[in-house]
Amino acid sequence: MNYYKTIKYELREWTTYNGKQVSAYYCSDPILLKEYGTIEFGAQSIEQMHSKIDYYLDNAPYQETIRARKNQAVQEFYASMGENKGD
Repeated sequence: MNYYKTIKYELREWTTYNGKQVSAYYCSDPILLKEYGTIEFGAQSIEQMHSKIDYYLDNAPYQETIRARKNQAVQEFYASMGENKGD
C-alpha cells in the first residue's frame, strides 16, 4: 500500500490473456472519491497517479457543488410531477 497526501493507492499486477505481465496503480480511497461518481480509478505510473490524486483533491469543492445542484434539480423535477411519478 502506498500513500500520497494521505490518500491510499496500490500497485496491482496481473497476466494478460496472451501471457504478458502488466501492472498499474489503483486508488479506491472513499474519502477522496466521495464527491465523484466513481469508486476507483487507475494510472499507469506513480507520476500519473499523483497527478490524478491532485486533480481529485483540487476539484472536490467544485464536484460537491455540481452534486448539490443535480440533487436539487432532481427534487424539483419530482415535485413538479404531482401524484404520478412515472413508476
